[in-house]
Amino acid sequence: MRYLFIFFWLYIPVALSAESRPEIFDRIRDSDLRHGDLLVRMVKDSDTLASVKIRALEKMAVLYRQSPEKAENSVTKFHDAIGTALQNKNPTVREAACSAVVVFEKSTTGSLFAATINKAITEETNPAVLSACAHSLALFPSEAQTTVPVLLAHINRYLVDFRDSSKDEKALIEMCRALKVMRQHKAFIPLLKLLQSRYDEDVKSAAQDALQSIKVRD
Repeated sequence: MRYLFIFFWLYIPVALSAESRPEIFDRIRDSDLRHGDLLVRMVKDSDTLASVKIRALEKMAVLYRQSPEKAENSVTKFHDAIGTALQNKNPTVREAACSAVVVFEKSTTGSLFAATINKAITEETNPAVLSACAHSLALFPSEAQTTVPVLLAHINRYLVDFRDSSKDEKALIEMCRALKVMRQHKAFIPLLKLLQSRYDEDVKSAAQDALQSIKVRD
């Protein structure tokens, strides 16, 4: 019993310290890039709580959005942090990493973020993560050659394995929206099959919009 007490006495300060770390974000101004390295360390540190990683990713995106020109020098570090987060075992962290990428739409290294997402979600199964990643990928139509095959692979899985849930349908809608922007003819047949599937009308409507975009291009 004595050893058990000692264990908890040692553990509690560490846990409390980790839980209090989100308070750091309240002291980071939205335009203060000096804290960029700290945010990157939080995301990449394996001992950092998932909730802290998520806050760090959100704050990282805010810093870049507020001062994109100044923050361009930190893009490589941010990219590495997001790449690490996309490999996290917690799907909420992976979702936050995908969502953070939207601010890098006009970055000179935007293609790197798209490539990193494409690689990371190849075997992804969590619909919330897929939805967030598809939403971000839609902002990089110039990367269609590598993005479209990844999205189509997921759509084909959904066609084989019907999943009647709002989260899965949202993921499918975001994929269709991304394909609508990328306008690749190779997406025509999978989208047509989706239109003829048992999925919700909102999914079919998104598939129809994507098909129309491809037809207009042709």
